[in-house]
Amino acid sequence: MAEKLLLKSPNCADLGLKAEPIELKHFPDGESYVRIPVEAKGKDVVLVHRCYPEPDPSLIQLFLAIRQLAEMKAASITAVVPYLPYARQDKRFLQGEAMSSETVCKMMKEAGCSRLLTFDCHFLKKEGDFSCGGMPTTNVSLGPKVVEFLKQGLENPLVISPDEGAAYLTEKEKEKGVMKKVRGDYGKGKSAYREVAKLEAKFDVKGRDVVIVDDIIAGGSTMVKALKLCLEGGAKTVRCGAVHGLFLNDAAARLSSGGASQVACTNSIKSSLSKIDISDSIKMLL
Repeated sequence: MAEKLLLKSPNCADLGLKAEPIELKHFPDGESYVRIPVEAKGKDVVLVHRCYPEPDPSLIQLFLAIRQLAEMKAASITAVVPYLPYARQDKRFLQGEAMSSETVCKMMKEAGCSRLLTFDCHFLKKEGDFSCGGMPTTNVSLGPKVVEFLKQGLENPLVISPDEGAAYLTEKEKEKGVMKKVRGDYGKGKSAYREVAKLEAKFDVKGRDVVIVDDIIAGGSTMVKALKLCLEGGAKTVRCGAVHGLFLNDAAARLSSGGASQVACTNSIKSSLSKIDISDSIKMLL
C-alpha cells in the first residue's frame, strides 16, 4: 500500500487537519501560482481545497494542483472539495446551455484526479458513489448534522425540505414534510437564475416548531418563501439552515427580518453563520 500524503490549501487552515500546506499565490495580472512543496511521487495524495467564495480562480488552482501532483507521479490523487461550484447547471433548459457540472468534473479527471469527495453535491441529491463526467465521485450528506444542530432545545419539531430535491436531507426524520417548488422564468438582464414562482405545502404546521433544511442557501428566495409559508400557516417558531451557505443579496438578513428564529449552516463555506463544523466529517473520509 502506498504511503498517504495529506495536503491542504491555505483556505482550509480552520479545519484543523494535520496536513502539509500547498502554496497559492497570484501573479500581478491576477493569474494563479500553485506550488506543491513536498515530494508526492508514489504516494496516495489527498488534497483538501475550498472552491468558494471565488469559484473561478479556486477551480483553476485546483486543476493546476492536481496536474502538478500527476506530473510528480503521485500514485493516486483524491480531491476533497467541501462545496463543489458549478453543480447547479446539470440540465439543459434552453438550447445551447453549457453543462457546467459535467464539464468541471471532466476537467478534474483530465488533470489527473483519481477521485472526488464532496458534500451534498447539488445535482446528485443523495449519498453514495457516482461517476460525474467520468470522475469517480463520493457524495456525503451533512444534512443529518444540520438537522440535529437546528433541533437542539426543541421538543418534537417538524423538519421540512423546501423542495423535493432536498428531501434526502431529512429522510431519517419521523416528523417531516416536503414542499413542492414551482419554477418561473429566468431572471431578467444578466441573471442566469430561474425564479421560484411559488412553493406548495400539503402538511399542517400550526402551533409547531419548524426546522427547514436545504442543501444550499444562495440568493435565499426558496428559503424566504418557505419561511413565509410556514409562518402564515401558524408555525410557532421557524429555524432555517443549509449545508452550504452562500447568503447572496442579503439573504441572511431577509431570513432574520422575515421571522426566522435561527439561521445556520456548516463551514463548508466560511461565514458568520457557519455554526456547524465539518472537520470531523472530513477526517472520517480520509
